[in-house]
Amino acid sequence: MRDPIEVEPTASHDASVIWMHGLGASAHDFADMPRIISRPGTRWIFPNAPVRPVTLNNGWKMPSWFDIRYLAGESDGERECPIEAQESADIISKLIEAEHSRGVPYNRIILIGFSQGGAMSLYTGCRFHQKIAGMICLSGYLIFPEVHMAASTPANRDTPILVCHGIRDDMVPFSAGQRTVDFLTENGWSVDFEQYPMFHEVCMSEIHRVEDFLTEVLD
Repeated sequence: MRDPIEVEPTASHDASVIWMHGLGASAHDFADMPRIISRPGTRWIFPNAPVRPVTLNNGWKMPSWFDIRYLAGESDGERECPIEAQESADIISKLIEAEHSRGVPYNRIILIGFSQGGAMSLYTGCRFHQKIAGMICLSGYLIFPEVHMAASTPANRDTPILVCHGIRDDMVPFSAGQRTVDFLTENGWSVDFEQYPMFHEVCMSEIHRVEDFLTEVLD
């Protein structure tokens, strides 16, 4: 697994953002975000997912936070691999701990992810043992909802969450984002849900909303 891309703060370091890419992508996908979102005191960390075979993609090896075994709705079995998801959460948690060891309080660290990375933002953040500043899920969804409540820690039960999704998304259906928001809201999380007329992608108005969310939870 390749090392993360890190963009150092240009002012006194007071917060950290850990941003996970989507399936088959890399840390470079969002590495220009510090140029677009101006936060001089923030360190940005863009990790690379492990390279693994992905069943849904004919078993080809690619950067993947967890295996996806079949398309949504094809089976009642375990669609995502729980072992690999936990392995990835451990990687992300170590990055959080590394930032904390650099002097950043846990509650000044935010997790952001796109698609699979968005799933990992929610998975890792809700299970993390210390309260973090926030979680953002872009075009992603909640994995393993059937065990989510039991696996979540009290520390992040009131941590702010932003979910953004394209209404035309043809990879992760908009309904998956809606179900994620409904589940989290019904179970006590504070969730903002933003919808955009786009496919499985990001847009500038969405990035501006991410910037606003960072301001809301960090400033």
